[in-house]
Amino acid sequence: MNRVTIIDVAKYANTTKSTVSRVINNSPLVSPKTKDKVLEAIRVLGYTPSNSARSLKSGKSHILGLVVSQQQISEVIMNPNYPAIIKAISEKAQSEGYHILLITSAGVEYKSYDNILMRHAVDGFIVLGATIDDPLHEVLDNAGIPYVFNMRYSEKRSDCYVTFDDFEGGYIAAKYLLDLGHRHIKLVVGDVKGKVLSFNLQRISGFKKALEEYRIPFEESMVLRTPGDMENSYNFINDLFLRESPSALLLSNEVTSIAALNALTDKGIQIPDDVSLIAFGYPDFFRNTRPSLTTVGQDTIWQGNTLVNMLLQRINGRDNAPTALIQKPELIIRGSTKKA
Repeated sequence: MNRVTIIDVAKYANTTKSTVSRVINNSPLVSPKTKDKVLEAIRVLGYTPSNSARSLKSGKSHILGLVVSQQQISEVIMNPNYPAIIKAISEKAQSEGYHILLITSAGVEYKSYDNILMRHAVDGFIVLGATIDDPLHEVLDNAGIPYVFNMRYSEKRSDCYVTFDDFEGGYIAAKYLLDLGHRHIKLVVGDVKGKVLSFNLQRISGFKKALEEYRIPFEESMVLRTPGDMENSYNFINDLFLRESPSALLLSNEVTSIAALNALTDKGIQIPDDVSLIAFGYPDFFRNTRPSLTTVGQDTIWQGNTLVNMLLQRINGRDNAPTALIQKPELIIRGSTKKA
């Protein structure tokens, strides 16, 4: 006997797969009449999606989907920020009675997310590292599934997200270097599919503000773009110092920062005597580098806890749930910076 599918239910109820998904996940976006039709179709056809029978009764599966986008898969292994934030999310979710289901979008057609949603009956999604053109929000919107992001990845959308004030981060880092007398400064940011993500655009704006206060004209050559993986970042920094000798670097993520440390050490360039470095990211990790890196620190535990809290508010239909929470970063001064 063939297993009844969500398509069969949709046809029987004369509705769409997305509407069936909304009903199963107890979305408020479905009218009572349509909900009754879908539930009747489920009863008549005997449709029981895996792990979702409890969801049909209680309206909740107590499972949160944690999505790591295709561009960020290697970051989970290489970037210390990701294990830290995943740990924080998992511990917070468990304390609230929820389990975490880790899903990667690599190699998955987004239209197949209907099947993933139905198979696991998640109550909502936390999306880590979404890219500018990532269509996942449209899939989740259509399915009526609440979601939150760990960054504002688009200037055009106002999706729910929990992040850090990257404008302030770029500003305080650049101002500190300028206060130390540095003038030949490079801001190194990630390049994703030929584009700069929103948070790095904000850091660039903060960098420009600090330059403006010092009456230093901004030049496009002050901002450098690298793909961000370890090997490419290493080669990028190595090539940079073959061409010129900046007195200071602002490094936009953990992987690029470690690659810069390695490349400069291999070239015999002393930090901070020859060049000062400031990194953005997980401060506990940078404490253990040699030298310890001055850091625009981001409170990963706060972000993980807040992502879970915000998602649960959306799941529970809280009308006053915030759409964005932004924390000010902290400049943690360590051994990688000195006066020019």
